[in-house]
Amino acid sequence: MEGLRWTWLAAPYLACAFAFVSVGIAAMLTRGDRVMRLGMIGAVVTAMPWALCQGLSAMALDPESARRLLKLGQGPVALIGPNILLLLLAVGGQLERFRWLARGAGMLGAGFLAIAWGTDLIVPGVQRLASGMFYLAPGPLTGVHLMQLAIWLVIGVAIVRRSAPRAEERRTLRLLLGILVLGAVTSADTLLLYTGSTPWGSYPMSWLPALACAVIALYLITRTKILRPQGLDRGMAFELATSAAAGGATVVLALFFADSPLTLATAASITWASLCAIAWGYARARPPQPVAEQRALDEFVARIATLDDGAQIAERLTTLWRTSLAIEVEAVRWGDTMELAPELVIWLARHAQPIAVDSLATMKLGAVRGPLVALAQDARGGLLVPLVDRDELVGLVEATVDRALRDAERELVTESARATARAFTFVALAKSATLERETAREVEVADALRLQASASRDAQLGTWSVTAEYRTAARTTGAGWSATELGDGRLALLVTEAQAHGVAAALATAALTGAFAAATTPGVTPVTLNELVGTMRASSDGVIRGGEPVAAFLAILDPRKLSIEWACAGHPGAFLVGPIAGVESELPVGSFRTNRPRATSLGGQDDAAELAGASLEIATRGVAPLPVDMVLVVASSGLRGANSERWREVLKDCAPSGGRLAATLVELGLRNGAPAEDLLAVVVRSR
Repeated sequence: MEGLRWTWLAAPYLACAFAFVSVGIAAMLTRGDRVMRLGMIGAVVTAMPWALCQGLSAMALDPESARRLLKLGQGPVALIGPNILLLLLAVGGQLERFRWLARGAGMLGAGFLAIAWGTDLIVPGVQRLASGMFYLAPGPLTGVHLMQLAIWLVIGVAIVRRSAPRAEERRTLRLLLGILVLGAVTSADTLLLYTGSTPWGSYPMSWLPALACAVIALYLITRTKILRPQGLDRGMAFELATSAAAGGATVVLALFFADSPLTLATAASITWASLCAIAWGYARARPPQPVAEQRALDEFVARIATLDDGAQIAERLTTLWRTSLAIEVEAVRWGDTMELAPELVIWLARHAQPIAVDSLATMKLGAVRGPLVALAQDARGGLLVPLVDRDELVGLVEATVDRALRDAERELVTESARATARAFTFVALAKSATLERETAREVEVADALRLQASASRDAQLGTWSVTAEYRTAARTTGAGWSATELGDGRLALLVTEAQAHGVAAALATAALTGAFAAATTPGVTPVTLNELVGTMRASSDGVIRGGEPVAAFLAILDPRKLSIEWACAGHPGAFLVGPIAGVESELPVGSFRTNRPRATSLGGQDDAAELAGASLEIATRGVAPLPVDMVLVVASSGLRGANSERWREVLKDCAPSGGRLAATLVELGLRNGAPAEDLLAVVVRSR
């Protein structure tokens, strides 16, 4: 080449350029983590012009040729630091958090590249060293331009040092300290800019640490898993082969066939375009080959959608992370097993990304820092992965990992976590649908019972008149009643009230009512209260819901003895109200000819032995006289209220209602609005 002559001073830099080309080719041919490949290729592509132009400037015959070569080679040096920063952030798994820093470094480097090529602020001229080679003379921005490599290297080391897991901290630090030492040796050549000499002479030695870095990078690519290698990138290999063929064809044309530069440029362009078109057509026609992790993820997503058991889903996720990422899952919490603060649930749903426990100190968390740190301290691993489906937190995975996750690994973790969350959501919906199918018949029966009991009913049973008024709540509390005339003229009465709500209460009441009807069927021997209580006790044991028994009031009224034998278990009890003979219907309500009626309590809160929720096994019992001028009133808890004395006064005031006593009591209860519990009033009188 005109203006150049061979000298051994250029050999080290040309060898360094060849090493950079080898590293770039190795990175391009290795199919693996795309961010790591991009950082590695970017670093060698920006460093190779520097090494090549330094070698060519050593062969330059005149200062102007050397100045142009050095300006061309020094421009991309500003981008070496940003590419190394990108590589360090990818290795430390911090690229997502510091993406803005990588972009800012790239933009700053591009600005200095433009300044180096477009102005003389960085390479204003050259100087001849004592060794005989040309070297750049310092400009106003030369020092700042060269210091960017060290600045971004130190920043990247600080970030990775702070976020690296303990298990790999030593190995990472050894690698980073080695890079820092090589960078320090390179920066020593800065003395040549201002003094023209260094401790080892007047020949720049920056090629030596650069060559060492290239050899180390080549070793890492070919002998380690720094790029997460998944075999040969055949598409890239074919494209590189066609590019080499195009270059060889251009050389052949220049040496043997083309005499004119225009002819050579035209023929070379046609050859290059044809071979590139063949390479790109091959890459487009050939379907992309997924890496092993991607194939494992696709298989996981396809199979997990068919599972309907949470334990199996957690097991599949554990297997995927262990085999593909070397991550050990310690616990998978979902559904009722999650006990998290509401603000933490909202935050995790919005930030559906893997969270390294060691990086919490450097994260901006705000008000959730306290709950999140407490959760991390209780966790059984150093990695927390939220399971989020449609902006809703479904579960949480606690895992152990002894290294920082790269971007490709974080993406696999995120995608598999999203698929797991969808599977858990499907399992929950399937269980809910199954439960609804199982209870559909119960709901239908309960609604029928509730509608049947909601109407007023009057019964004339021999010498007895039974009047009932019932208003159900939105969710029934199981208030119900049943009365049967026994064969000897006595009246058996049952009033129930469940301790549950809804379907369970309605079904429990229906079961006890049926048992009462069977127990009072006429037989050879008369029915006694003890036998009735024993039968009802056996029946109530099978209808307990949630550990709470069904409250009941049982009574046998005898018209010949004018007595009432009663048993009360968990029920508020009954009242005998009277006498009512002195009340005249033509007078206003509350007017009396005789003394005001009195109200006598049977069971319930007036008896110290009676306990709310007590079973029939420890029922309170008693016998009371039943004059013909008194009526028996049994009301539900929702109608009576908590004040027993107030209810007693209400009964005295409403007693003159006569046959409408039950309806009057319920109407008074409805004045307070829609009832939260069933309102039931049963009035029994002798005709």
